[in-house]
Amino acid sequence: MSALCAEVTDVLIRAALEAVAPTAAVRRCLVREGALLCVGDRRYALDSFDDLRLVAVGKAAPSMAVGAAQAVGQPFTRAVVVTQRGNLPCPLDLPAHAVAYIEAGHPVPDEDSLRAGEAICTALEGSLPRTLIIACISGGASALAVAPHAGISLRALRAVNTALLACGADIREVNAVRARLDRLKGGGFVALAQPAQVVGLILSDVVGDPLDVIASGLTYHPAAHNVLIGSNAQACAAAARAAQALGWSARVVTTALQGEAREVGAAIAAELLSTASGTCLIYGGETTVTVRGRGKGGRCQELALAAALALDEAGAGEDLCLVALATDGADGSTDVAGARVDSMTIRRAAELGLDARTCLADNDSYTFFARTGGHIRTGATGTNVADLVLALHF
Repeated sequence: MSALCAEVTDVLIRAALEAVAPTAAVRRCLVREGALLCVGDRRYALDSFDDLRLVAVGKAAPSMAVGAAQAVGQPFTRAVVVTQRGNLPCPLDLPAHAVAYIEAGHPVPDEDSLRAGEAICTALEGSLPRTLIIACISGGASALAVAPHAGISLRALRAVNTALLACGADIREVNAVRARLDRLKGGGFVALAQPAQVVGLILSDVVGDPLDVIASGLTYHPAAHNVLIGSNAQACAAAARAAQALGWSARVVTTALQGEAREVGAAIAAELLSTASGTCLIYGGETTVTVRGRGKGGRCQELALAAALALDEAGAGEDLCLVALATDGADGSTDVAGARVDSMTIRRAAELGLDARTCLADNDSYTFFARTGGHIRTGATGTNVADLVLALHF
């Protein structure tokens, strides 16, 4: 069962990730037609700008920067690319003086995040009416680049971030606080860029795709033209199409999945138990974890572990499985994307002398799956559209 589950779900995962590949997503929304640069429903005459700048920040920044460079087809005066440490390499072949490529900390900002924020502020300086700035924004940017207001230290920012992440606050609540502590966030990016024209290309990792919340609203400002280029809904729809092509009865249940990971996992397991054979349920969104234990894990691993426990308690047969993964390839602060479980996961753990409930109580889902073999490892995917959960009844 585990091998079959892995075979099928790997196909669906690949389809979902390909649908939100950042380079292609940028190219679909940023198109050059002769001397015109088309961005969504707007047209920019490139000969009316003598200063073209690029700022790409977030987990998908390298791939988005590639798409922007390919679409524009001419050199940038300045470029800054900021992404998560260990992500894809710098994609732009630009003179050293024109580009800054910075890998910074996530989910808690570090010294490199501070350096990244300073680099972005510098890249916005001296803007004129004939300056066009293309901003490629994706999830993770809130921690990867920080420019705190005067009197706020990096240490204070780190403490606030750590507390918010540990208490189970959702991304809207976390980013609402971040936006008030930082000069770039809450539209500050655009304010600092005035009087330049700013185009924001946004890859959403937030339920509902609110532009004021994604990346703490860097370009959320009336003076900017923002275009949503990719979202969790697209990934879920692609997974559903792939499942249907394999003969499954596939349905996207929701792209607004929220709440405590362990509670959501149990609820999805209950829904799966009520389905007929050949059903594939697809969920998208982002849950939260209130950390009470000392273990290691992430929201997707915790959701999967809770689902496995619910399936076991219900005495489920051997024909059910579930996958939960972060589309960026990193669940929480771990080196895995998520986890895969089936009806027999808890029994296999017991045979290894592993108590699943103890692991869940200690927020130690990583240890559980490291021992049972349920981890999903994708490496850095280059994209970031929140989480994906696949529940299948074989």
